[in-house]
Amino acid sequence: MRALPILIVLFALSSVAGELKIVTVDVQRLLAEYEQAKEAAKRFRDQEALFQREIQGLRLEGRRLLSETEELRKAGDDNALSASARDDKRKGLEAKLADLRTFEVKYDNIRAQREAELQTLLAQTNKRITTDVLTATRAIGEKEGVNLILNASGANPLAGGVLYSKDIPDVTEKVLASLNKPRN
Repeated sequence: MRALPILIVLFALSSVAGELKIVTVDVQRLLAEYEQAKEAAKRFRDQEALFQREIQGLRLEGRRLLSETEELRKAGDDNALSASARDDKRKGLEAKLADLRTFEVKYDNIRAQREAELQTLLAQTNKRITTDVLTATRAIGEKEGVNLILNASGANPLAGGVLYSKDIPDVTEKVLASLNKPRN
């Protein structure tokens, strides 16, 4: 709805300033077919898998600590042992419980840190990719003397700014070529 008043003003000004040139671009397609975006998505998935392996290793360590704690708990209650042996097991249990609490804090801290790192990586990557796409789109628009570029997402028309257009050039292929051309 915000675009409608802008379009009306642009059409009014176009009659004064000359012809208004409008093109469309499919931003979702640009993001899907931009090679650097694909590579960034793969790097993110790899980093996420590395994080999951690290967390899985910590979970195994946590299970081991829980198992040892349970064994010491049972041994501390075993009447077949002497009173001094049961006392030793109970003291071992207290130490193991302290280790378990320390481990829980360590696990929570590492998990939170890795999640924050992933979120930061994702935000930085999205910003860089978005900047690349917008810069390439703007450059094509300027090169072709375009006044207005509308997002005409083919995959999800409701996500774009255009539901229908007739005889409006689409510059998606040109922008993709610009994005994916080899850089020296």
